[in-house]
Amino acid sequence: MANTASQRLWTKNFIMINLCVMFASFTNFCFIYILPVHVLRIGGSNTQVGLMGAGLTIIGLITRLTMSPLVDRWGRKPMLVLGCCLFALNALGYLLLRDSVTGVLIMRCFSGFSQGILFPVPPTIISDVSPKERLVDALGYFGIASSFPAILSPVLGLFLYENVSTVAFFAVTLISSIISFGLSFLYKDVYVPQKAEAADITATGSTANTAAAGAAGMTASSAKPRFSLNSVLELSILFPSLVFLFGLFGFSAVNNFTIAFGESRGIAGMSLFFTVHNIAIVITRLFAGKVGQYLPSKKIITLGLLIIGGGTVMVAFSTSLTMMLVASSIMAVGGTLYAQYLQADALLMVRENRRGVANSTLMLAQDIGGGVGAAAFGFTSEHFSYAVTFILAGIMTFLAIPFNYMGREKER
Repeated sequence: MANTASQRLWTKNFIMINLCVMFASFTNFCFIYILPVHVLRIGGSNTQVGLMGAGLTIIGLITRLTMSPLVDRWGRKPMLVLGCCLFALNALGYLLLRDSVTGVLIMRCFSGFSQGILFPVPPTIISDVSPKERLVDALGYFGIASSFPAILSPVLGLFLYENVSTVAFFAVTLISSIISFGLSFLYKDVYVPQKAEAADITATGSTANTAAAGAAGMTASSAKPRFSLNSVLELSILFPSLVFLFGLFGFSAVNNFTIAFGESRGIAGMSLFFTVHNIAIVITRLFAGKVGQYLPSKKIITLGLLIIGGGTVMVAFSTSLTMMLVASSIMAVGGTLYAQYLQADALLMVRENRRGVANSTLMLAQDIGGGVGAAAFGFTSEHFSYAVTFILAGIMTFLAIPFNYMGREKER
């Protein structure tokens, strides 16, 4: 079990995991923002950009289903180190295969594997090392660590890519991922894994079977663990996961096609879109925890979804950089509010020894939404228009709202 004796938030472990995530996030955001542009410039199409996101999603889905239970069974640190190592190797692959559309697509699929292992671990660690009453604040600071590099990555990444060389861009992302890998060794695991058999029995609720086995003279160690859907997915957070799925489905259009959309309308300085977006995220995270003093979490989540959906529709009608940046800021506020409270609610719904699977379930939903959305909006942007794409994306975000009110027994 995690050590809950300390009620301090800013412990060495808390700082180390945030630093580890900060460097990994810089690399990840550079790939998110620059790879779609890179694929188009080396001869790829919008459809291939969409398929790149779909490939990441499919591999990520398979990885999460097979690897997520190990976060609880092996411990957080082994999975953190493994994930950071694979993530660094992934960055090396991009560097070596940078001039090939096929090579980049293959590496993006491998990203699904490396990210599927790495990214469920840090938020699980945050929930282990943080006092429960400060979990919303802890996730806020964690979000700042994740988002702060994204302020630099669009500007620095695009500067390196356009004004230095593609080699420089991919080399910097590799260095950042290597630093993250080194920092992963400095985290001291406070979670003591349960034995696999005990965890399986708990997950499936088969206590009667255990008693029968004991009566027959069998021991727990001799019982073979049986697969169940609940061993790889946390079904108790199905509806929060669906909120994330539809929310990320809509936002995938922003992630993949905003810069290209702005350039198609002759808007200069589009690299500022994501810089401003992430500055607004960091600022919002500083006060997001205080909003809960005035509104219940489900209303905050609904408000956030309305705001981010409205901002996405606004992009469709933007004809200047100013309008783009206003829409960017609006989406940052809405996205931060709904995601921070939704994740905190979901983690408080589950037991400590199911947090790894719970975080993986949430991220799996996000990956499905983001990947399927990227493929769908790649098609609409190529065969219809970018404006239609962003209007549809806003509508998909609004469709997440009904799921926010399902399966909730009480408000927090």
